[in-house]
Amino acid sequence: MKGIDVSSYQGTINWSKTKNQIDFAIIRCGYGDNITSQDDTKFLDNINGCIENDIPFAIYLYSYAKRLTGNESIQSEVEHCKRLLNQIPSTKPFCVYIDMEDDSVTSLGKATLTNFAIEFCTQITNLGYKAGVYANQDWFQNYLDVKTIYNKDYSIWCAKYSSSKPNIDASYDIWQYSSTGTINGINGNVDMNEMYNDIRNNSSSSTITSKEVNVYYCAKTKKHGWLPEVKNLEDYAGWENSPITGIAIKVDKGSIRYRVHIKGGSWLPYVTGYNINDIKNGYAGDSEREIDAIEVYYYTPNDIRPYKKAKYKVNNYPYQYDDEKVNGQDGYAGVFGVTATKFQIIIE
Repeated sequence: MKGIDVSSYQGTINWSKTKNQIDFAIIRCGYGDNITSQDDTKFLDNINGCIENDIPFAIYLYSYAKRLTGNESIQSEVEHCKRLLNQIPSTKPFCVYIDMEDDSVTSLGKATLTNFAIEFCTQITNLGYKAGVYANQDWFQNYLDVKTIYNKDYSIWCAKYSSSKPNIDASYDIWQYSSTGTINGINGNVDMNEMYNDIRNNSSSSTITSKEVNVYYCAKTKKHGWLPEVKNLEDYAGWENSPITGIAIKVDKGSIRYRVHIKGGSWLPYVTGYNINDIKNGYAGDSEREIDAIEVYYYTPNDIRPYKKAKYKVNNYPYQYDDEKVNGQDGYAGVFGVTATKFQIIIE
């Protein structure tokens, strides 16, 4: 499917002439913080033009966030989108994208920028919209963990101005392949896009509901072997003062990925299965060496919204959420060098 993305740079668009040449449009709502002077001056004109001509549309906001809250923050950019979304008279956009490509923030690093993208998308999804991330191939390769974003079911819109398709570590819904397209009804050049997965009917999440997700887990300790299975926070897995040497985890909805860190050693490979007799993919650990840290990541299925996370802890240390590294979190539960004897987890 053929589409364009537009902003005030295109001036006044004759959408009645444009509509027969495209299958969708993506419209800039603004850039940066929630300040009216940073609204795109043609946003509502372009929205109304699409609505009047039955053109499916998405919107995007150009980001330069340097922090989670305050000035130049993701939270302010979310509020910016919310304010402008509330001005759309009818017909929800099929997706709301955050445009991440500003050179001024690359020094923040991949982990922080990825967390910014996920925070934006999570909040937009909680409002009832499909959310996604726009970036060029270089950003998706070097400044964003595109696989993590994709695995959370957020839309990927990738730019690469070339005849060859983008090469990134995830599938993408839309490829922006040119900035010099020509379309009848638009003066000058316009960005051109191809959509490969038809997400145009994803404007509302009204049929998606919140469901309880149960997690089951058990631990093997050096003194007691495999202990009984625990459900959610009904108990903890482990035995006081007995080092944990193996952990097995499963969920009844969605899927999970986990791994353990060996005391005095390194991280062992990720595990996705749940079978205490399968040392390769049934549990994390080698049944012999002591574990001091655990990392868990939960994948929310498409029929559950809002997105859920694994909330877990080792011993009596603070809870960790997935593999996040914001707000003082480490990306895992536990302390290197301190043996794990207790483990608890809930999906929420």
